[in-house]
Amino acid sequence: MLGMSPSATPPEGAPQKKNQHSALSRVAAAVVIVAVAAGAGWWVLSRPAKESVAQAPAMIPAADGHITLGVAQLRALGVATAAADTATQLPVPGLPAQAAAPLAASAQVSAPYAGVVTRILVDEGAFVRQGQPLARIQSRDVLVAQGELSRARSEATAAALQAQRDTVLLAEGIIPAARNEQSQARTQAAQSTLRQATGALAQLRPVAGGQAGEYELLAPMAGQVVRRHLMPGQSVAALEAAFVVAEAGHMDVNFTAPLRLRSAIKPGLPVGLPDGSVAKVVAVGADADPASQSLRVRASIEGQTALAVGQQFSVSLLLPAPAGALAVPPSALLPAGKGHVLYAASDAVGGEKGAMRLRAVAVQLLGGDESISVVVPDSKDGSTALTAGEQVVTRGTALLKSMLPLQ
Repeated sequence: MLGMSPSATPPEGAPQKKNQHSALSRVAAAVVIVAVAAGAGWWVLSRPAKESVAQAPAMIPAADGHITLGVAQLRALGVATAAADTATQLPVPGLPAQAAAPLAASAQVSAPYAGVVTRILVDEGAFVRQGQPLARIQSRDVLVAQGELSRARSEATAAALQAQRDTVLLAEGIIPAARNEQSQARTQAAQSTLRQATGALAQLRPVAGGQAGEYELLAPMAGQVVRRHLMPGQSVAALEAAFVVAEAGHMDVNFTAPLRLRSAIKPGLPVGLPDGSVAKVVAVGADADPASQSLRVRASIEGQTALAVGQQFSVSLLLPAPAGALAVPPSALLPAGKGHVLYAASDAVGGEKGAMRLRAVAVQLLGGDESISVVVPDSKDGSTALTAGEQVVTRGTALLKSMLPLQ
């Protein structure tokens, strides 16, 4: 007893604490095992059904080339369908285009005399009436033209009075007929000079109370100012472009099309615009653009449009679809060799309600846009023909291709 160290004697309560730690470890281990087992079961149960279907071997089609899928299989594949429709138009999208002032309903206003711009009276986008002043220009040439007009007017008046006197003198036998004929000829020449001088200033309107030689450019038609080329203080040459005025509610679209479509593009064909409106082809170029080897085409927009002159965008030329062509959603097509394949669906006769019979249909893609694809069935014997109104699969096609490959 005397030789024992105090530390050799185990303290009170030590065995109880050790037992408590062991129990807690066993409980924690059990909890972990249960969690792992639950997670594994949840993963097995929650695996997508379509994954197992996708990994399944291809089904053997029936003698008529169909396979039948039940409701559960269709749901697992995520199959959705839409009706094929008769195609009336063949879209050719992505053609570069630019909005332009209407060719037949616009006019360019030019400065008839060289000078300096003193004032701009209207700006781009303004609506004007016919004869409304657009700008003021001071010109030394106008002063010269006004002087020539005054001289021509005076000469015409003097020639007319002399002709009247000579007519009276001829009647009285005082002058010979030759002199009277000369007077009449001078009168006609003076009138012609007067008309020329008057016509040169007919489109000008002198500015009341303005500077000498200052005139106003007038709008030749009612419409909207789509372009202004002048600035205050700018020097302009004779016949230099000043404004472009176009009738409101009209716009032209100039675009280029592939040269291979030359024989198919005719006036009257519709052209789809970015805002959803439609233009009509009015002119087709007779030659190809040397740089791009494309065809120049002009279309006209009737009615209001959000497009601005000079704006660049893309259009879709809507050609007539060939006979037998069908319009299907783009998501219904899958590439297959040199062509495409889609899957036609019909209700299964007998058996489970909601089941579908599916078959692969080879098609040739003619064209389309983001909303429709235009196709024709590619079948020599007609066994896989597709008709308008028939349902085609638009979702789940990739998995169907592995189950029902094109024969």
